[in-house]
Amino acid sequence: MRPTFQELLGQKVVVCDGAMGTILISMGLMGGCPEELNVTAPEKIKSVHAMYVASGADIVETNSFGGNPIKLAGYNLAERTHELNRAAARLAREAAGDRALVAGSIGPTGQFLKPLGALTAEEARAAYGQQARALADGGADLLIVETMSDLSELTAAVLGAQGTTGLPIMCTLTFSRGTRTIMGVSAARAAGALRDLGIQVIGANCSTGPQEMEPVLAEMQQTYPEATLIAQPNAGQPRMDENGQVLYDLSPQDLAGYGKRFVAMGVKIVGGCCGTTPEHIRALAEAVVA
Repeated sequence: MRPTFQELLGQKVVVCDGAMGTILISMGLMGGCPEELNVTAPEKIKSVHAMYVASGADIVETNSFGGNPIKLAGYNLAERTHELNRAAARLAREAAGDRALVAGSIGPTGQFLKPLGALTAEEARAAYGQQARALADGGADLLIVETMSDLSELTAAVLGAQGTTGLPIMCTLTFSRGTRTIMGVSAARAAGALRDLGIQVIGANCSTGPQEMEPVLAEMQQTYPEATLIAQPNAGQPRMDENGQVLYDLSPQDLAGYGKRFVAMGVKIVGGCCGTTPEHIRALAEAVVA
């Protein structure tokens, strides 16, 4: 029988999985809507989850990062929001079994909220609520609102999820160089806002690389010392090769080293984002339990 999220946090340093998109690109599956692959290529998606579970991940994230109806509308798939997100959670659940928990991945809409854009907070909240409910219906154990840079959108996502499910929620923002997002939100301000929303698991993902993430986490920790911190960095700064392919230079051993540093500063959940692979997660899992 698998533990609850809170039980897992009380047992060990928790390891999340790594990139989904990086693996899908290597399989030649990117180009359309990634979430549609949950119904057109389910065995491929399930195989990615299975690889991360076999590598030692305690939590695997669903293939639903862009699964909110606002983002799906760009592919004329908004009416299939429930179907695609429910399928995403079911595939992860089938691959994880009782060996890992499933986190429903919720990412940005790709639009600005008012007054910078046309999207209202109420519309965003309803869209995120619809996605969160579908992920819960598919068997997600918890939700992760991730890669956020706008505090108003992050708030809408949290409120939408809280209003439609009773699942635990983790929240991570993505930061530029320094401790601010591209929308100018400081790590301290983000931590304070998430504390006010009742979110206990907070941190950073994506961004640049693990070295740049350390001051972000330290600032969050100072502002909200009761929080449980999560770190999911990219495999270093992306670069283009001569063929136009995106490359990441951080090796599995390098990520494992940073994982130990994160744990030493009090981070309780570690994982990877863009460019990380099952090999990165295996090295990370071995390092943080050593």
